Amino acid sequence: MKISELGDQIVEKFGLNQIKVVVAVSTGVDSTVLINALLNSTKISPQQLIVAHVNHQLRGQSVEEEAFLRKWCDQNQLAFVSTRWPVNEHPQNGVEAAAREFRYEFFKQVMRKHDAQVLLTAHNADEQAESFVMQVIRGGWLSQLNGIPEQRPFAEGRLIRPFLKQSKQFLITMAKENHLTWYEDQTNQTNEFLRNRVRNEIIPAFRKENPRVVEHIEHFQSQLLEQTLLLDQIVLEKIEKLKKDDVFDVNALRKESVQWQKKIILKLIADVDAGISISENKLEELVLFINTAKRAQSSINIGKNYKFEITYDYLQINKKMTVKGEQVKRRVVPLNTWLNLSGTAQFRLTEQKTSSVVDETMILSDNQLKLPLFVRKVTPNDRLRLRNGGYKTIRRELIDQKIPNEKREQYFAIMDSNDDILWVPGLRKAWLEEPFLKNNQQFTMEFRTGGSPHGQ
Repeated sequence: MKISELGDQIVEKFGLNQIKVVVAVSTGVDSTVLINALLNSTKISPQQLIVAHVNHQLRGQSVEEEAFLRKWCDQNQLAFVSTRWPVNEHPQNGVEAAAREFRYEFFKQVMRKHDAQVLLTAHNADEQAESFVMQVIRGGWLSQLNGIPEQRPFAEGRLIRPFLKQSKQFLITMAKENHLTWYEDQTNQTNEFLRNRVRNEIIPAFRKENPRVVEHIEHFQSQLLEQTLLLDQIVLEKIEKLKKDDVFDVNALRKESVQWQKKIILKLIADVDAGISISENKLEELVLFINTAKRAQSSINIGKNYKFEITYDYLQINKKMTVKGEQVKRRVVPLNTWLNLSGTAQFRLTEQKTSSVVDETMILSDNQLKLPLFVRKVTPNDRLRLRNGGYKTIRRELIDQKIPNEKREQYFAIMDSNDDILWVPGLRKAWLEEPFLKNNQQFTMEFRTGGSPHGQ
């Protein structure tokens, strides 16, 4: 196939001939084929295209790639917009997710600045299959195996991935046949990250068993997506029947089967904040809460400072009340770095074996951690999860331990990204809903008082 024909197919399929289009280009083979296909298309003019590039500053070669792409766009009279991800904003953990967040926020800005209606990215079928396998390895919800959609709403327009049904080999062949120049990311050859291990070892092993495995995964994902959309439609209809203004009829919800209750709960939470992570154990806890709450007013934390609240016969999702002032100022906990709290009190999170003298520790496996962690002063209404699934307020714990009033403001809460308190050093540790897995990577939370650790 001629590259111009590929470009024509993309323009016609997604209706791009009369609109401005932002094209995300990294200089890898996928996005190189994409921008060249559009450039050579007879259905769209170069003046409609804006090339958007992010230099993540994670590799030395990225400077050369940025310069190459800038020059290439200039030679081909294409609008070029680039940015760099500041090194001081790189997190110690979750680099891939943070980079993606930075990248797509930049793409939104470019679309708005140039009044573009579409963002094109060059994700291919192999990457879709890799994500499928990674999700199977990590575990989670069945809907997470659906894969990324070919197009979805984004900014004030659409995000389109025209190569989702094209294999990596097809794009490489297209690039070679049309004598294109692209860059290989050498870090893709290392197996430090899970995606690289899936790409370099697991998918090739699957292909030995069946060369069409990527195609078969795509077929399974299509079926899953159809079923998910059908279920979502039924869930929305059920929610509409439960809804009364801004609240939901608890008694009607209780009449639904547990399976439908779970679907409804997940949808309600996703509509408030899609970033709230709900584990299976947490979902079971929420179902139990909805079916057993007997007090006139009851509430339970669902994460990210939100809570389910039942008032008489109605359920609603509200923001948790916060205490103003010094008590709620929180700080991110860096990895392997001592954080000064107040006076001589210090805290750190580490995956290393410690040689420092500490007063208390709490060891967790990686499945129990939802990073980043935060630290702040406790408030009387903070709650610690108990082994029986209930909660105990800090006020009650301080009373039970007979802590003098003058010492009650010296405690700090260690919280995860869902605002769940894991530990109040010197007072009590929370019972975690996820089990400790000794074969997983382990992290240690350390607390000490009485001066700087050795080596600081």
